[in-house]
Amino acid sequence: MPFSSAAPKPKVAHSAPRAHLFGLSAAMVTPFCTDGTIDTARATAHAAFLMQEGLNGVTLFGTTGEGSSLGTSDRACLLDAVLDAGVPAARITAAIVAPDIETASAQIAAAQAKGVDRMLLAPPFYFKGVSQAGLGAWVTQLISTTKRDMQIILYHIPQVTGVAFDAPLIRQLKDRFSDTIFGVKDSAGDWEHTASLLPMDDLAILIGDERLLARAAPLGGAGAISGMGNLLPARVDNLIRTGMADPDMDALVDRVVSAPVTPLVKALVGGLHDDPGWATTRPPLEQADSALVASLLATVRSLKG
Repeated sequence: MPFSSAAPKPKVAHSAPRAHLFGLSAAMVTPFCTDGTIDTARATAHAAFLMQEGLNGVTLFGTTGEGSSLGTSDRACLLDAVLDAGVPAARITAAIVAPDIETASAQIAAAQAKGVDRMLLAPPFYFKGVSQAGLGAWVTQLISTTKRDMQIILYHIPQVTGVAFDAPLIRQLKDRFSDTIFGVKDSAGDWEHTASLLPMDDLAILIGDERLLARAAPLGGAGAISGMGNLLPARVDNLIRTGMADPDMDALVDRVVSAPVTPLVKALVGGLHDDPGWATTRPPLEQADSALVASLLATVRSLKG
């Protein structure tokens, strides 16, 4: 079933004045067959399910999607499957995950060839301790290699990449590249850093830690690219749109982040769909602990209602 290329038009509440700028995109998990290849049937079905749940879009190849474990052919296969599910390219964000400019540029070109122009850009992650000037030079050179207009969301997740986009650099990049730098996904879970970004009202500030969504909403948070959006999209969306705290959701996220997150979210997706095949991960990740999955699945089902 095809979906409208236009994202749903959410109500703009005084408690969440900028939620209409982005809304909720699920950080879509990536299904694998037992031989390690992309499971296109599951990917197509899950993408269609997410859009039917009313999400503004899906994000592919991110942390929850095991993007750093996906090669060129994997990325093409997954993107084709999601497009085949009827998800418009305009509602897809492609994560760009590479330590070198050539590979990052090729990932951008491949996405744009399919009509996807919004990118979630992870920093180059191999060298640690790089300066903000060096990181800015990398982003500048990358942007200079692209042949078409695009919208970049800078991906701040230093606990994974070991490289941070500091607020002053974000401001400099936005000032230099204007329309190209669309926003920031702040997944550090550090409120002080988030608070330094929220006054930048010419950027879409997206919150990666669901426990901070309600707090950010009245201060200018524009939405989320959310792993929990695979499981409880309505509750995550409510945090974005209303700015109302959800202690039960916070408690669930506390438990999820205490374990390897990606395998756990995948297994919970499988549990919701009574499909154990979703538990398969690609090395180096290992499958989630079955006892923990069973325990959390009961909670997820109760919150889903």
